[in-house]
Amino acid sequence: MQNSSKIFMPILVILNLLFITIVCYLLFLKPTDYLLQTERIDIKNKEGANRVVISNEEHIPNPIINGKEYERRVIPAGLLFYDKKGDERGGIAISENEDMNFNAIAFDYQNADAIGMYSQDNLVTNYFKAGITINDKDLSGKPGHNVNRINLFTENGDAALIMKDVNEVPRLVLRVDNSGEPTIEMYDSNGHITWKK
Repeated sequence: MQNSSKIFMPILVILNLLFITIVCYLLFLKPTDYLLQTERIDIKNKEGANRVVISNEEHIPNPIINGKEYERRVIPAGLLFYDKKGDERGGIAISENEDMNFNAIAFDYQNADAIGMYSQDNLVTNYFKAGITINDKDLSGKPGHNVNRINLFTENGDAALIMKDVNEVPRLVLRVDNSGEPTIEMYDSNGHITWKK
């Protein structure tokens, strides 16, 4: 958890600085009745590659990995980060459909998600889930591929930490259910339980 905090601290600092800058601009450099409104802002480096993009759903760019554009599976509004070549490196996404809200902060390896923090809740039922996902890098280099290793989450009042092997098989599960009952479970490489307490 300490490493996760270290990773997410810089993004919180950047967001605070961005917010303070916008507020100061609106309060001191423009008349108080003026409001800056737009649907997308691109911040580029001197070579013309995107470094940061802020956008609504209608204008969010598709992900770019190794210079190639891919179709985005979920269309959010958000804030995207890019490396100096213009490849996506993570961001903040806010999305929803008719039934579900989904919000996420993610940081990427060169080819896929590395670590993410998310929350979701159903707009019709009382279902909710929030957590942190940590992935190994897929060394094959296939875009969008990673190896999920750690999941820490709460789901409808059940809290769990699941650690997986390199084949994404859960091997150790620590859980506290919504009644407060804790359990520890260990599994073999085939996913069969070998020990429980």
